[in-house]
Amino acid sequence: MTDPHNQKDDQKVDLAKKLKEAKKQAEHKDQGDLHQILEEKNVEIEKLKRELEDMTEMARRTMADMQNLRRHTEEERVETIFMANYDLIKKLLPILTSLELAEKHVPDQAADWYKGIDMAVKGLYKALEDTGLQKIETVGKPFDPNFHEALMQAPGEKDLVLEELETGYILGKRVIRHAKVKVGNGENLSSQIPTQS
Repeated sequence: MTDPHNQKDDQKVDLAKKLKEAKKQAEHKDQGDLHQILEEKNVEIEKLKRELEDMTEMARRTMADMQNLRRHTEEERVETIFMANYDLIKKLLPILTSLELAEKHVPDQAADWYKGIDMAVKGLYKALEDTGLQKIETVGKPFDPNFHEALMQAPGEKDLVLEELETGYILGKRVIRHAKVKVGNGENLSSQIPTQS
């Protein structure tokens, strides 16, 4: 017959052994669960990093777009102001030209009287310069059809502007009126002078 006391001790050992195994299994299971949770969190962190990078890139592009829009808007504003000035100045140029021509033909007895007109012409031209108007350079410059209109040719260095017949103007980057000029045709000036015998 078995000793009941021994049987209780065996049951206690068995129970302790089972408890120890259960604890080991629980720890092993907890480590496995922890490992799985860490992997899931790492995947989630990588996903969030990619989303953050995408959002950062989108923010950079948006900022660049905003800067481009601001620059473009400013350019359009300046262009609008120039165009408004362009129309007004284009209407004033014939008046300025008439006054400049009149100044060249003032009779000697009216020279003192014309000084007041001359001051007005210079004041008008200064006001137009302040809006961005500039005279086109002509005499001594190579002929450029973007800025000059050749009305005549004369003996002189080929395609060199010899004389300005009417002033041309630029407003900003746009030609408001081409300069009307006399251009050299390449003939030698000395061949035009008659020789004395």
